[in-house]
Amino acid sequence: MKMNDTQNDRGGVSKPNSSNLHKDHRSRIKHKYVRSSGEDFSEHELLELLLFYAIPRKNTNETAHLLMERFGNINNMVSASIDELMLVDGVGNNASVLLKLILSLAQRYAEEELESKTRITTFEEAVRYGRLHTMGSVREVLLAVALDSRLNILDSKIICTGTVDEIKVPMRNIFEFVLMKRASALLLVHNHPNGNVNPSREDVSFTQIIERELDIFGITFLEHIVVSETDYYPILQNLHTIDGPEGILKLRKFYHGVSDTFV
Repeated sequence: MKMNDTQNDRGGVSKPNSSNLHKDHRSRIKHKYVRSSGEDFSEHELLELLLFYAIPRKNTNETAHLLMERFGNINNMVSASIDELMLVDGVGNNASVLLKLILSLAQRYAEEELESKTRITTFEEAVRYGRLHTMGSVREVLLAVALDSRLNILDSKIICTGTVDEIKVPMRNIFEFVLMKRASALLLVHNHPNGNVNPSREDVSFTQIIERELDIFGITFLEHIVVSETDYYPILQNLHTIDGPEGILKLRKFYHGVSDTFV
């Protein structure tokens, strides 16, 4: 008599082969990803799949959940150090290196995508550029971008780095950078790693001083943007909205796109 799949030779029920179930589960997840390119995956499901390639013989779903619980989101996770990642149960050296590679590859991809575009002609492009160059930092950093009269990028530089929620800005460093590059315009971007993009009083005061000083040199201050992973706040635009329409006239082309020249 032929036995069915769940019956053993003594008439009992066999336990499912855990190795086969594990293999089948991984196969199903991979096929699901191929069909949808991950569009219907949650963050922890993407992590679960990624960890297949570093953790060959363990249920990575639980590890993915533990990572998300500890770090809160993907940005915090890939910004963590290898030692911090390895504090999570199930994450060894191979898995932690793989997770750190996410940030390195994402940065290289974004940098290559921007290589062919050397201009920042709209506010949206300024936000994207600022996010790229502050991405992954767990501390506040201030990025200065020097541009010519056609808004071609002459150079960009992290002027200073602060604590998790505070940055002290040396004004002299900014003006030395702008004048050395013979810039016609300046864009400033700084990140708030905590996700709250509302500027502090110091941020607003600093922006007003910078605009006033740049005006003396005949240099256009495009914007000072506070960015997070998902949000942004244009300090200069909001200052002009409050103080009067003259500044908005000056920046209108930037916020709605430009054709050839700006300043």
